[in-house]
Amino acid sequence: MKHAQTRKNDLLLILALLLLAAGVWLVLRLTRQTGGSVRVSVDGAAVAVFPLSADRVWTWEETGVNVLRIENGKAAIVSADCPDRLCVGQGEICYAGESIVCLPHRLTVTVEGAAEGGFDAVAR
Repeated sequence: MKHAQTRKNDLLLILALLLLAAGVWLVLRLTRQTGGSVRVSVDGAAVAVFPLSADRVWTWEETGVNVLRIENGKAAIVSADCPDRLCVGQGEICYAGESIVCLPHRLTVTVEGAAEGGFDAVAR
């Protein structure tokens, strides 16, 4: 009998944890904000800022070659000559706070601010 009670309690605990995780995921998903611009930094220093509202392709060639594409309000590194190309595999970003990082080239692309009409939580 005691074994059955322990199993039931384990299942209830697992269910409660799954419900909690789903609730946190839902809150985070519903409260994220679309960014207004992307900041490109190398070694922590900004080298370019582009609005997400204007499509463009931009190439960085000083620490290595990275090609940034901004299209339909989303930014992605579409090409890089670094050995692992993890930055290319990170995909598109468009929400405030998201980043793409290329460690070999010391390059970071970060979505900042909120789109027009949204809240801007970035201190200026």
